Amino acid sequence: GLSITFANTVLLCYNYFIKHPFMERNKRMLTLKDIAAHCGVSYSTVSRAFNKDSRISESTRQKILDYANEVHYIPNAAAISLKKNETKTVGIIIPKLSNPFYIDLLEFLERILKKFGYRLLVSFISNGISSEANCLESMATARVDALIIMGCDADNQNYIHRLSNQIAILQLLSNSLPELDSVCVDDFKATIMGTQYLINRGHERILFISDSSRSESYFTAMKRNNIHKENLLSVVEKNDCDEILHQINTLHPTAVMASSVYKENAYRAIKTAGLQIPDDISFFAFGDVQWVQLLEITAMAHNLEEISTAIVDQLVYRLKNPYNAQCPAQHLLFDTFIRERKSVKYLCQ
Repeated sequence: GLSITFANTVLLCYNYFIKHPFMERNKRMLTLKDIAAHCGVSYSTVSRAFNKDSRISESTRQKILDYANEVHYIPNAAAISLKKNETKTVGIIIPKLSNPFYIDLLEFLERILKKFGYRLLVSFISNGISSEANCLESMATARVDALIIMGCDADNQNYIHRLSNQIAILQLLSNSLPELDSVCVDDFKATIMGTQYLINRGHERILFISDSSRSESYFTAMKRNNIHKENLLSVVEKNDCDEILHQINTLHPTAVMASSVYKENAYRAIKTAGLQIPDDISFFAFGDVQWVQLLEITAMAHNLEEISTAIVDQLVYRLKNPYNAQCPAQHLLFDTFIRERKSVKYLCQ
């Protein structure tokens, strides 16, 4: 039995190795020189065919591409990037995977980058696993052509400055480094708009759940409408369902307004309190993500496709135009708008 099995194995190997050209069976090792030899052209002609060089005829190009497709040739991306000193890759560092906003953003960015011939490389900051510094180093090692960051720790600013001499860096939703490009949403204006929306519907006891960066605009809007001091509710900065629930039970707001990642725990707290939206309490969310839409919650929204397009356009511009006195950093600011649904109740005034 052993001799028969061995004989069969030898026969199979013979048929495979003799009847199949070596480069066709070992596709990973196929090179441009092999394609050139098969097609009867020079190495440079094959290279021009893949680079869409107009110096070769369309018939020759098609002959080369057809054969490459037939043998499943995959260009060596690493070799191409070394030769051209570019990787056609844009990196992005995401601070929190749990935020649905980033999932939508990545989808738009990848789609638009493909039109420019770029691919997207994603790195996530994860407590205890990957710090911001780790992510930055990984992107540098990957030799990305451009990098999108969302804010940065003070400890990493010097490293980012040095990195910006080699990589086009753009700040998204932050402009803490004014010497680098940024694409932001006008949070100050958006918070005032959201607060005013609730006030116009009769709400004065508005509990705002957000970080401190938005609190100034919230209080500005309340004071502009001469809201009495006893109705100026504290801004809840701790993103904790129990803490938000405590504030709701203690302060008895008629409306809750929650920004970005705070809105999920705010919604949970309202439901835990046994309150019905909007009959018992109104709810206004920042960030028009999918679950907000499904629950018909009125939300502050923005045109994510427009923002993503602006990000890619700015990166492509910066890759061609390094920072100098004639090409300083550009800071783009986008407005928001309200998508009105069924979560805010009109109160009698």
